[in-house]
Amino acid sequence: MLELLFLLLPIAMGYGWFMGRNSIKQKDQSAKQDLSIKYSTGLNYLLSNQQDKAIDYLLEALRVEDDTVEAHFAMANLFRRRGELDRALKVHEYLVRQPHLPSRDKQQAVFELGKDFLSAGLYDRAEKMFTKVLKSKTYGLKALTYLMQIYQSTKDWQQGIALKKVIVKTKDKRLLHTLANFYCELATLALEKDEFIDVLELLENALSYDPNSCRANWLMAQVYENHEQYREASQCYRDIYQQDKDFFPEVIEPMHACYCHQDIEEDFFTFIRKVYEETGSSSALLKYLTHLESRYGVNKAKEFLLSALKRRPTIRGFKHFVKMQMTDSEDNHKSEGLDVIKELISAYLNMRPRYTCHTCGFNSSTHYWSCPSCHGWEQLKPVRGLEGE
Repeated sequence: MLELLFLLLPIAMGYGWFMGRNSIKQKDQSAKQDLSIKYSTGLNYLLSNQQDKAIDYLLEALRVEDDTVEAHFAMANLFRRRGELDRALKVHEYLVRQPHLPSRDKQQAVFELGKDFLSAGLYDRAEKMFTKVLKSKTYGLKALTYLMQIYQSTKDWQQGIALKKVIVKTKDKRLLHTLANFYCELATLALEKDEFIDVLELLENALSYDPNSCRANWLMAQVYENHEQYREASQCYRDIYQQDKDFFPEVIEPMHACYCHQDIEEDFFTFIRKVYEETGSSSALLKYLTHLESRYGVNKAKEFLLSALKRRPTIRGFKHFVKMQMTDSEDNHKSEGLDVIKELISAYLNMRPRYTCHTCGFNSSTHYWSCPSCHGWEQLKPVRGLEGE
């Protein structure tokens, strides 16, 4: 009997293993059938335009595993591109809630959720999501960029400045440039209250983070002018020329006034002649012509202008030439004709934009430190070419 028991034991074990294996297969098959039904149902809802129900079934069908998480992200991004933010939010929130999601995928889910909130205009929620991934090697820099965009939109300059240590560590030039402009925004507010010391301190901070911020020097020049420190203001304008030659035409007039206050106008025109020779700026040319005309007469100025127009023709230069011809003309009938031409040129120039964004091409008749289109800082510059500088 005992020997029979030992003989039957291996058979019993084998039978148990065989039955268990079949049971597991049946469970797997049942689970697959269940997922297949949910997946088919989800697709049917999607085709019948019942997308909310479709998402619920598809999320259940696509169980979050290493090989399906990309499908979730792809589905959510598709919804976001189509402007269906509520559905994109639903998918990303579902991913964030998964307890066993790998760290890399969890960070991506949080980052994408932040982008959803940002697109929906929910800045406070977007801020929380981006803050969570600030230390991420993959998403930290992108999250920081979005956070600065949020603070720029909400004009929360202090919040952006609070991130200065993180920004400095990135060594990202765009973020440092943005940080400098946040300081400039605070300096502008302080300037309105005539808080001289605070303004200078804020602007020095701005230049420490971005030495090429012409806006900081432009504001600093205003402060010095307000306190009749014209030598310091003149130096700020010279620095602007070194920082941003495209923007420099905007400061030619106030710079001239500063040199006049110091009784060194001759030095100013020497500098402006150099500016014209290096950049071909119409504003620099016209300013230098006033000096030539007052010092050497109309004919000398006209000769210089004709030579300049042959080398680099501009409508503004031609308008000034017509004006000089009117002054020089003794024929009233001819003068009237020239006056009509000058007025037509003026009307045309008034219709054309004065500034263009060097990043997105946005055109404007008004200068903005932050482009209304792409929100880039210090990107609107005077138009160059035939119709501009």
